[in-house]
Amino acid sequence: MKRKTKRIICIALIYTLFCLVAILMINYVDIGTEAEPVAELEESTEQESELVEEPVIKVVTPGTGHVVCIDAGHQQRADMKKEPIGPGASKKKARVDGGTTGKYTGITEFQLDLEIALKVQKELEDRGYTVVMTRTTNDVNISNSERSIIANEAKAEAFVRIHADGSDDTKVHGASTVCQTKDNPYNGELYESSRKLSDCVLDGVVASAGCKKRQVIEVDSMSGINWSKVPTTIIEVGYLSNKDEEAKLITDAYQQLLAKGIADGLDNYFK
Repeated sequence: MKRKTKRIICIALIYTLFCLVAILMINYVDIGTEAEPVAELEESTEQESELVEEPVIKVVTPGTGHVVCIDAGHQQRADMKKEPIGPGASKKKARVDGGTTGKYTGITEFQLDLEIALKVQKELEDRGYTVVMTRTTNDVNISNSERSIIANEAKAEAFVRIHADGSDDTKVHGASTVCQTKDNPYNGELYESSRKLSDCVLDGVVASAGCKKRQVIEVDSMSGINWSKVPTTIIEVGYLSNKDEEAKLITDAYQQLLAKGIADGLDNYFK
């Protein structure tokens, strides 16, 4: 009888031990199964973080007319990390530098560019254009190539980049525009249209603002031009190193004349 009781107890102990092992195995599998979604979530979060940094259209104002992308040059904080100057290029430049600063008033170029760009936006909206803005605030981080990609993705018919100049020679003043050369290895096929856009915008600004007409500069080292798949120009509205010109550039009235001139230039370009 005692031997039978011992046997029953042993069987019960073995059964209990088996149950404990089974429970532990189930928990182990559950823990492993739950860990996988966490890893997937972390990977997904990283992918979403990367997507957030991709160029996106900041502001689009639908209109009935042509699609124009306006870029206020530079930004509040420079990003000196390097990017290729064009698709597939081995040569690299800073993603976006800080721009120049007013020698006499201390105004930053990124702020001046934005003030003018917003006035251009309004002027174009009033004329029925569909306007795409690469930025409407200074607190962004958008590289020069990414600004071009915004214009590309918007299928803009013209991309106007607004900048101001600076020089060690304080006597230098006036406006100029910039486009690629006809031999540009990245988008040379756009030379004729970009040159026409540059001529039209420069002539419009000079006629409206009464500033000195300097020249259309052709170069192939500008990332914001080389990455563009649409006609592009950079308008240098004046020199922040010239006392008289800087004094004009910071006023709303003169900025409005510049905005009107850019819009007039676009009107002529699309004729």
